[in-house]
Parts: sequence; C-alpha cells; structure tokens
Amino acid sequence: MSPFFYLVRKSLKNTLLDVLKHPGKLVLWSIVVVMIGTVIIVSAVASDKRDPESLNPMFWFTGILFLFISLLAVTSVLRGLQGGDTMFEMNDVNLLFTSPVNPRTILLYGVVKVAKTAVFACFFLLFQTANLANFGIDFGGVLLTFAGTILSMMSLTVGSVVIYSKTNGQPKRKLVVKIVGAALFAPIVIFMIVQYLSGAAPAQLIESSVNSPFFKFIPIAGWAASGVTAFLTGHLLQGFGWFGINILLMCGLVVYIMLATADYYEDVLVATETAFEKKRAIAEGNINVTSNSKRAIKVTATGIPFSGAAAIFGKHTRESFRENRFGFLTLPSVLLAAVAIAFAVFIGNITMILTILPWMQIFLIGTGRGLKDLYSHYIYMIPESSFKKIIWSNGEIMARTLIENILMFSVAGLILRSSFLLVCACILVYTMFSYLLIAVNYAIMRFTGADVSSGALLMIYYFGVMLVIAPGLVGAIVAGVMIGGDAGYIIGLLILTVWETIIGTVCFALSKNILHDCDMAMVKAK
Repeated sequence: MSPFFYLVRKSLKNTLLDVLKHPGKLVLWSIVVVMIGTVIIVSAVASDKRDPESLNPMFWFTGILFLFISLLAVTSVLRGLQGGDTMFEMNDVNLLFTSPVNPRTILLYGVVKVAKTAVFACFFLLFQTANLANFGIDFGGVLLTFAGTILSMMSLTVGSVVIYSKTNGQPKRKLVVKIVGAALFAPIVIFMIVQYLSGAAPAQLIESSVNSPFFKFIPIAGWAASGVTAFLTGHLLQGFGWFGINILLMCGLVVYIMLATADYYEDVLVATETAFEKKRAIAEGNINVTSNSKRAIKVTATGIPFSGAAAIFGKHTRESFRENRFGFLTLPSVLLAAVAIAFAVFIGNITMILTILPWMQIFLIGTGRGLKDLYSHYIYMIPESSFKKIIWSNGEIMARTLIENILMFSVAGLILRSSFLLVCACILVYTMFSYLLIAVNYAIMRFTGADVSSGALLMIYYFGVMLVIAPGLVGAIVAGVMIGGDAGYIIGLLILTVWETIIGTVCFALSKNILHDCDMAMVKAK
C-alpha cells in the first residue's frame, strides 16, 4: 500500500475510534449530524416558499464572502511573516519526519491535514442556510460556499509556509511581501473611493465594485468570491475557471515547496513546535505564554489593587496594561471597531452593527483570560465562592468589550446623529450579549467537560446560544412592533438586555461547580 494512503487511512481510523471511545464526543457529534440533517430538510422546504422579489441582491453576498476570505488572507500572511502556518503536529515531527518515507509524500499528507482543519474551521457555514436564503441560496449553494472557503484556506495555509520559507530572517523581503499585499487591494479601494466621490449610492457602489475586474482578479479572495457567485448565478464555465485558478495556485505552491526547498522540514517545524510549546505551557499552568514577548515592557504600576475573588480581575488588568500600553484596547479591536463604524456609516443605520458583530463575537469570546485561568491552580485555591471567582475571572474581557462598544457606538452615533438613548441601548445589549456568550460556554463546559467555543463543535455552542436567547429576542421584537418608532426599538433592546443578563447569570450559577474538578483536562499537548 502507498505510504500516503496508509497515513490517511490510519488517521481517519484513529479519529473515528477516538470518537467512539469517548461517549461525550460521540453525543456531541451525533447532535451535530442531526443539526445538519435538520438544516438540509428545513432549507429544502423553505426554498420553495420564498418570494423571489423579497430576496437581497447577490452582489451583497459576493462582497460579504470577499471580506471574510480577505480577513483570512491577511491573518495567514501575518502568520507567514511571523513563523509560518502549521501543517503538522509534534507526533508527525517525531515519528513521520524520521521515517523512511519520501518527503513529498509527507508534504501531501500535510496538505490533507490542512484540508481536514479547513473543513472543521468552516463547519459553521453549513448552518448559515437561513441567512444565505435571503440571497436565494439553497443548501446546494451553501455547500458551494463551503467548498470555496475550504479551497481558499488550503491555498492560504500552503502560501503561509512559502512566505515563511522565503522571508525568514530577511526584513527586506518581509517588507516586500507587505507592500505587494497592500498593492493587490489598492486598485479596488481606489475604484470604490472614486465611485463614492462621484455620488454613487451604497448599493450601486457595492455592485459596481463587485463586477469590476479589480475585484475579480484579487488572488484567492476575489477568485473564490467570483467563483462561488458564478456557480450560484448559473455561469458554470466562469465558476470552474475561478475555482481552477485557485486550485492551480495551491498545486503550484506545493510543487514549489517540493522543488525549490531542499528541506522544507525546517520551514514547517517552527510553527509546529511553537504551537506545541504553547499548548504544553498552558496545560502546565503557564497561561501567559501566548503573550510572552521579547520587547521591553515599561512597568508603570505594581501590585494587585483588589482582594479576594476580585484579585483575579486586578491581576488581569495589570497583565493587560503590561502587554499593551492602551490596556484593554488592542490594535485588532480598534481595527474591528473602525470597520464596524465604517459599515454603519455606509449603510446609514447604527443598529446594523448589531446584525453582524454579535455573531462574530461568538468566535472571539474564548480569547479572554477567564477560560485560561482554569488551566492554572491559583483560581481553585482562592477561598471564595466558585460563582464569584468565575464572574471576576471574566471581568477583563467584559471590561474590554464594554470599552470597545462605547468607542464603536459613540463614534458611529455621533456621525449618524443617533439619539443618546439608542446609542446607550446598543452598548448595553451588545455588552450583555458577550456576558451571555461567556456564561453559555461555561455551562456547556461544565456538563460536557469540553471547550466548545472553537472547532467543529462550535455548532453546539452556536445552537446553545440561539436556544437561550430566542425567548428574549421574540419578546423584544413583539414589544418593539407593538410600541413602534424609535421608542419601540429602544425598549426592545432594553428587554433583550435584561433577558441576556438573567440567562447569563443563571448559566454562570449552573456552571459554578466547574471549579470543583481541578484535574479537568482543557488543553492537551500533542
């Protein structure tokens, strides 16, 4: 048997056996399968009943998909400049790299592992049928979107390895990569500015930009968005053409690694070892390993300003200001706020921020220091109630979210001249939504023993959030419709805020016993 097919077959077999030997994982995956089946059935029934005149224009979907893949592209390029993307695990390094197997075969196996990771990372797209149905996209179209995103992620991961191999230790080459990356997006940005200055309406601006050659010829993001749209609109030849270019790029990068890089092991080893060391350090209690830096840190204050359970929040505050001079405000959060403000101003409605960012927050909420405290023994030793400790341990991410929301909604409100009460209501509902997300994560973790805020099991998390927020959302909509006007909208948001606070507190109370098991395995180094 070919070594390549043997590696793939054994990997799939071991993954299946791991699921079957752990009842908790088996139950969770069974729920995921049932949810996917439900989505397929519901989408098939709903697609026949939707009025074609009520559908949103397809160019909006193309623009959204382009922005999503562009975000992935920027992240992948930055990883390539810093240390490369990981295609393997440490068990591959210790066993596979030292085995008498052709390096090219091992590289192909790494590409297959990248494909598996991309499938799990894009799993949430399968549950966006209801949202994509607004553009006239059925479940088959969702699968096309799923395939286009996976293909893009595979190309970006392999490209990240190539970038690292050619720029490692070469500051001038890194600068060239940044300049080329910015130059690729410069034409479409200039085109949009010119269209905006000429007085084009928002919808007309987006449509003309999506249909322009500057958009379509942007590598990976433009190709994928144009290809998926071509398939959905019946232009099969164009769709195969754009997908084919993406496939050729990925294959070309793989061939380049095989031929141009005599020993690519070093190129992929740095990222693999870095990821492994971070996991092992966190599992051993060093929860600050991800923020370690060689740059000089100016210590402006020392000591923890609070006592008891609140000392956890004080510790997190000190760490935030030592890691970043602006404290809770980081560069990614400022950029996200700027994009949200620009989007709200472009649409002309501050509440449009609430239709997109809350669901992006689902993917970001697990990045706070509160969950990382569970890897360390200190939180278990503080002589306070478990409820107080898990509340205070998440105070840092709540404070960060509140500050981001105040900045984001205040600036957008000033530009759009929105009412003060509406701005306050938006800040409150978004902040308490983050509170609810953290609480649901803890509750699911308490009863399953797994952090489901990442990976394919994110769908369980997504479903749990939708389930608990649905009654408050329905009540807010009913109240808003009955009262009407801006007053109804504000009261509806306040009702939803109260519901998020109550349900979040209940979930925290249910999950307080999570601190009664200090041996709970959260992160396993592989």
